[in-house]
Amino acid sequence: MAPRTFKKAIVAVSGTFPGYKQADLKALVEGQGATFSSSVSQDCTHLVTTEKDVEKGSAKNRTACGISTCEIVNLDWLLESVEAKKPLPVKSYLFTTDLSSPAPLANGDAKADKKEDKEVKKEKGGAKKRTHEDAMGANGAANGDEEESKKMKDSQKASSKKLVVPLDEGCTLGGYSVYIDDSGLIWDATLNQTNAGHNNNKFYRIQLLVSRSSDYRTWTRWGRVGESGQSAVLGNGAFDQAMVEFEKKFKDKTGLTWENRLDTPRNKKYTFLERNYEDSDDEEDDEDQVVKREEREETPVESALPESIQNLMTFIFNQQHFLSAMEALSYDVKKMPLGKLSKRTLHEGYRILKDLSDLLANPGLANSRYGTTVPAAAEELSNRYFTTIPHVFGRNRPPVLFHDKLIKKEVELLEALTDMGVTNAIMKESKDVERERVHQLDLQFNSLGMEEMTPVEPNTTEFIELEQYLNHSRGATHNLSYKVINIFRIERPGETDRFSKSYGAIKNSNRRLLWHGSRSTNFGGILSQGLRIAPPEAPVNGYMFGKGVYFADMSSKSANYCCPYNSGNMGLLMLCDVELGDPMYEQEYANCNAAEDSKKEGKLATLGRGSSIPAGWKDAKCVHENLKGVTMPDVSMGSMNEQKRCSLYYNEYIVYDVAQIRQRYLFHVKMR
Repeated sequence: MAPRTFKKAIVAVSGTFPGYKQADLKALVEGQGATFSSSVSQDCTHLVTTEKDVEKGSAKNRTACGISTCEIVNLDWLLESVEAKKPLPVKSYLFTTDLSSPAPLANGDAKADKKEDKEVKKEKGGAKKRTHEDAMGANGAANGDEEESKKMKDSQKASSKKLVVPLDEGCTLGGYSVYIDDSGLIWDATLNQTNAGHNNNKFYRIQLLVSRSSDYRTWTRWGRVGESGQSAVLGNGAFDQAMVEFEKKFKDKTGLTWENRLDTPRNKKYTFLERNYEDSDDEEDDEDQVVKREEREETPVESALPESIQNLMTFIFNQQHFLSAMEALSYDVKKMPLGKLSKRTLHEGYRILKDLSDLLANPGLANSRYGTTVPAAAEELSNRYFTTIPHVFGRNRPPVLFHDKLIKKEVELLEALTDMGVTNAIMKESKDVERERVHQLDLQFNSLGMEEMTPVEPNTTEFIELEQYLNHSRGATHNLSYKVINIFRIERPGETDRFSKSYGAIKNSNRRLLWHGSRSTNFGGILSQGLRIAPPEAPVNGYMFGKGVYFADMSSKSANYCCPYNSGNMGLLMLCDVELGDPMYEQEYANCNAAEDSKKEGKLATLGRGSSIPAGWKDAKCVHENLKGVTMPDVSMGSMNEQKRCSLYYNEYIVYDVAQIRQRYLFHVKMR
């Protein structure tokens, strides 16, 4: 129930409000006797935010969405409540937009669809109990993705003319800014074109610029991706002429009018890359900000976090690790920085990969769908993909994506881009100079919204059992050694309630404590949003046993997904309490349709059988009393060889409903 007096209100703020600094809003809140909170805590009663912040699914909005007593309202509620000298009823000020945004990958998992998001939100709001049958169908149907894409907001529109859009990195014009018209349209176009057959991988940038003295010019720069290229300045200083030059150049290069820039790209033309311009004010550094930074440097704020959690936050939010991961995946981070690809563009990337996947599975589509040969269709689709999702290949020829491994690598990139975008948003939010009373690491940690993150004390039974599970579940074929830095007992808000409502009373329960690994750069998303299922538009053959969340009983199998070589030979491994049901849908060989096949047989999970399996299992209450009834490998018994012939060396467990998962432990580990 919302508080009737300001004295009981705890108000947080998220987003940018024209005409108001965060200090102004804080003064308004505290002036009424309410408590102003720099983060969204469990006792927060109101989050004042913006439509833009809701749509992008900021960390604060996501946290507030998981707190049933926290109302998500617009600025008018605060201003009019201050005027009324009491908290007004929130009904007419509430945001109703779904906070659905993609998240984590790893071990082959990824993002939940919109239907799952809605169900979770209903549970947190005290909705009716979710039945087992409901849960089985939670991720089964496609969620009208094409309709969703059509309804997506045009990212080219700014909510405020105060938005600072970065100039092209090669621009030599001083004192100019990117023009934003009265409708909020941003006159900035990033174009891309890839053609493997001709070894083309090129870009074209067009910006309509305006100076402080109202001189208008059209700036253009073009060349091969990864190189600076050539440039030109068009126009005579008049606005009309600069606009004509911009629109003409855009039409010449894309075959589309600027007004119809989101239409289907024309063959043999450049493709317009829709950007996300939120938080583009990286370069803004006015005198007030400089002064505040200097003041903060003189009186540094100490972190209230334990040193082990400080080290963990430093590791998860390491900018260099982001760059290393993107370089390993050949992504052009200069042309399209993390978080700047629009959701529509990511969806289009997935869709093209699915088309390639369909062609690989059914070569007859080359003629029936595309009216050409298989090699030509594969090359054209690959060109379309690399045009949509910019990559750096140097002077090398762009590859043709006509192999499962190549397609899977690109799926991993798209999942990573989404995940890292979440983590990057948290990093950016924590650097806000207005929040100088709270340490940056504390802000990052608070943005994760964890219910619990407790360092496990070394030399305790809990720590020793966990460390033994890690060290003695290494596969004989995996040349990997560990050194534990820290182990954390963790819990995400809502996961226990969600599990209880969906699976707490099933008769064939089979819960196991299993490993899950991912790049360290993905954990901002994994911890803040949970492990997720790949989106409907992702190609199914990029996953050995269908689109689900993958787990292992061998730590080294999951550790392979951590890519420690991109993060200073360190990685993060997670142990999850996973409901698998009994029996599972068992497979000796890969089956990309396992999600549908297991559901038809009424099974909750797929077991990809390995040839080397744990020799015995034990109750995980030996680790912690809360794990009573959950089983884990008895590593003291070693492993044994499976009698059946299997394509896998080690077991793989796949679930297709995120409600079957509860995050339990996070390991910060050195890996060599």
